[in-house]
Amino acid sequence: MRRSLVLFGVLACAAYIVWPFHTAWSVREAVKSGNSSYLAKHFEWGPVKKTLKDSMTEMVLGPIEASLEGKPRRKGLWASFKSYYGRTAVNSIVERYANPSGLPTLFSYGRTVRTNVLGRKDPDEGLSLPARIASAWNRLDRAAFVSLTRFEIDMRDKYEPTRVYAGVMELKDWRWKVVELRVRQRQAAPTALRFTSAASTAR
Repeated sequence: MRRSLVLFGVLACAAYIVWPFHTAWSVREAVKSGNSSYLAKHFEWGPVKKTLKDSMTEMVLGPIEASLEGKPRRKGLWASFKSYYGRTAVNSIVERYANPSGLPTLFSYGRTVRTNVLGRKDPDEGLSLPARIASAWNRLDRAAFVSLTRFEIDMRDKYEPTRVYAGVMELKDWRWKVVELRVRQRQAAPTALRFTSAASTAR
């Protein structure tokens, strides 16, 4: 009896650890397949849009300009033009595509451009499911349980290794939901995956 309880506890812990990874994978597959119903249930779109706008604006304008939103600063006409229209463009893109139907549409556009215009083949095309999972795992930079109900995951872009998608998921109503999503650009070479728990994650 005691052995059965221990085994059950181990399996329950393993299932809990795998749960958010499964959700992240399912979100990815839902975007590819156009499953807007799944995306509607597993995103909190308000905060996701906010974090996307902030991070994408920083990529376009740089961290200094992005941090000056709402603050006066004397600058030239061209800098003012670039700042205004840069923010406008980012906000427009996020508002248009950061929703259950917009993400699959954006993915479809990107796939068409890569295939028909750039001639870039999907490196996962034709691979078995285990091989695709292994490929996704190799692109993970970081995965951390910040708490029992909050999970953070950073993944490199399949085509642009210096681009990183940093997501935060929270467990709400017995469902892991994406509550933050940021896009970051970096120059450093990718490092090995770091998987941490709440106990070892410094905050």
